[in-house]
Amino acid sequence: MLTRENIRQAIDAIAKREPEIAYTLHTMLGKGSIDLLSASETLDEKKLYFTFGDKKPFVNKYQFFAGGTPCLEQVLLIQYGELARTRDLFHLDPVAAPGKMASKTDTAGLSLMLNYEIDLAADLLKKNIAAILKKNIQADEIPLVKLLRNRLQKILDLRNDSTDQIDFKDFEDDPRILFRGVVDEYTMAAFMRFPFSRDSLIQAGRLNLEFFHVRFLLNCLVTGTDHMLFACVAKGEIQGLIFLEMIRKLFYRGLEVKYVATRGGADSPLDPRPVKGAGTFIMAGVWGLWKSNLPEVKELVLESEIEAEKFYTAIGFHSRGLCRYTLKSPEGRLLTTIAAIAASSEKIHPSITSHLCKRVPDRIRLLKGKKTKNGQHRNALAFIKLSLHPASSDLLARTTVTQLLKNKSRIPEGEALLTLAKAFGRTQTEPLQTTSFLPVAIVIDKRYRNHLKGVAHLENYRRIKAVEDLLTTECLAGKWVKIAPRFADKKELIWVHTPEYVEKIETTAGKGLTSLDFDTQTTEESWSTARLAAGGVFSLLDRIMSGRSSRGFAFVRPPGHHAGPAGGSGFCIFNNIALGAKYLKHQYKVSKLMIIDIDAHHGNGTQEIFYNTDEVLFVSIHESNSFPGTGRVEETGSGKGQGFTINIPLEKGSRARDIGRALCFLAGPIAQEYRPEIILVSFGFDLYIHDRLSGMNVTPGGYALITALLLEVAAHASVGKIAFVMEGGYSLMGIRECGLAVMKEICNVPGISEDKIDRVRKSDFSHLSNLKRVIEVHKKYWEVLW
Repeated sequence: MLTRENIRQAIDAIAKREPEIAYTLHTMLGKGSIDLLSASETLDEKKLYFTFGDKKPFVNKYQFFAGGTPCLEQVLLIQYGELARTRDLFHLDPVAAPGKMASKTDTAGLSLMLNYEIDLAADLLKKNIAAILKKNIQADEIPLVKLLRNRLQKILDLRNDSTDQIDFKDFEDDPRILFRGVVDEYTMAAFMRFPFSRDSLIQAGRLNLEFFHVRFLLNCLVTGTDHMLFACVAKGEIQGLIFLEMIRKLFYRGLEVKYVATRGGADSPLDPRPVKGAGTFIMAGVWGLWKSNLPEVKELVLESEIEAEKFYTAIGFHSRGLCRYTLKSPEGRLLTTIAAIAASSEKIHPSITSHLCKRVPDRIRLLKGKKTKNGQHRNALAFIKLSLHPASSDLLARTTVTQLLKNKSRIPEGEALLTLAKAFGRTQTEPLQTTSFLPVAIVIDKRYRNHLKGVAHLENYRRIKAVEDLLTTECLAGKWVKIAPRFADKKELIWVHTPEYVEKIETTAGKGLTSLDFDTQTTEESWSTARLAAGGVFSLLDRIMSGRSSRGFAFVRPPGHHAGPAGGSGFCIFNNIALGAKYLKHQYKVSKLMIIDIDAHHGNGTQEIFYNTDEVLFVSIHESNSFPGTGRVEETGSGKGQGFTINIPLEKGSRARDIGRALCFLAGPIAQEYRPEIILVSFGFDLYIHDRLSGMNVTPGGYALITALLLEVAAHASVGKIAFVMEGGYSLMGIRECGLAVMKEICNVPGISEDKIDRVRKSDFSHLSNLKRVIEVHKKYWEVLW
């Protein structure tokens, strides 16, 4: 219960800073102008009322019992400020309208209280700084003192800020906003870090939300915990606040919801129109924050009163002991709100999209279920509609449409949802269907056997023989057309290589074994075979650019991606893929093209050739710490080429799913942003699990998965135009088995199941540190990266 002694203690606390105000308050208390209400006059059991003149202000019961007199001090100061301002206004305009006077007096009381609290917080910081300096007079420059001085300056700035307008009216481009979404069905809302300003603190003081009195908010600045304080803002006003705290234990990280309150239960009589759903929206924002920025966190944790149990269990929290709840996977309205956030926010972390995709099947099951409760059915239906919305991610929409097509006869709303999907332009569930009827172009020629003829070498003629064998497989019959290669001219070779280097290779014609470096040699016919390899790529590109094919594979040798402008390396003589890119520039005036290099070894030659230009976007996915020692994440291009070289080194032992994640979460989204006219793929078979020159673990089924995802990238970014060029691969069995898996995907022969591809699309890559490093480095260049 509130007592007169409590009020007297609060006035005594005010007297330490504002003796004149305290004198007036003591006088009012003595005369009975400030007094307690009788139990029969109490209006709300959660509030402690007292009288102040003819008014009946109150303090929040929880705030009072948990924190003592500070909340009572604030209410007394607000009431005093309003009283003083009322008297001033009455003397200025005795006949002023009461409503007009009330709005002015309300702001005056809140402003007086805020100044009092700001001064209190500033003095606390000054004392902390002085205590440190007293112990060490030379501590003025140490980081802690600098940090405390910065916090002090922020608080003093609040004291001096004279802005009267609430700063949430237009938050379209506010960088403090983390997520956008919807509350109250159609009201736009934002989840943001609490924007400390005089206006926001006055608004918080007016709301008087449970837990969040002004002294608590300012104390977050004093203690440096302000980064854990967040707000829900809608209709230009704060709708709710939440304060988080990290739980750190050995082998465990949790994120605790320490305090949360919304204005639906706000304690101010001036509180206008609280919106519905603010609490759920805040929890959705916290969940998104967790998945986007705190991958080490295992779960959300909170403690709650018994009466709130129904709300928390309905959105996915599970009881753990008395009044303690944990959340790992959102349910009900919370999941639907997260889907709305994903559709409304400009940038959404891939892990959020991944989780939403995983939840589509169980939402479909709820729609099918005859025993599904109305609330569950309604939320599941809203989730599916949001997943189909044009603003939702393509992956989420495709996943949803695929599930609807499988289950439409068992869902009452199945046909209506598919009609909605069509209206939203979401019915292209098979991205390759527009080009699948075109024959696949294949460049293969027995003359590619002539390089290093008669020499014992890993990169030998048997590699071409293995390709010839796999192309005769019955399931591929009639699915591809053979393209005859031509020789590249010397003038074409110098688009990429120096004239001196081209002449050096030409002089090896007709000669026996000649070494270019310790692992790269030529023989009598290497000059003509290397020109035929580059020319074979040109022939494949002619076929695709003419529209007679949309995809194809140039099975050529010698390989090329290690060859630089002035020299060959790593079994490579001329850089076939780079020459193909230059051919497209010269012959077809292609302005945007993309090279994806997927090989156990980094395509250092291709990177060197295009490192300083924005004419080609180069993405390399390779084994880290292997030959040739290049391809680090930090190698991003230079000059005009900044951001156009993207290296994704993967750990030794990586599998197809790891490469698939790199395609789904990095190469694919970037390709869609860049929109190349065609994608060229340097494709090596040395990722094979038994290849002698690498440590990767990709099976033939894994190669099918990688190929399917590459075709999907092309379907969404380059209208399906994609050309593969063979690079490494030194296991003949690997070339035969993996090559067949690749050809089956390219030729649309049933191979890998859609479910296996979906598992990669929907996978959580939060534990793949290399991908996170690449995103961190390249997000300044590409908007699609978080």
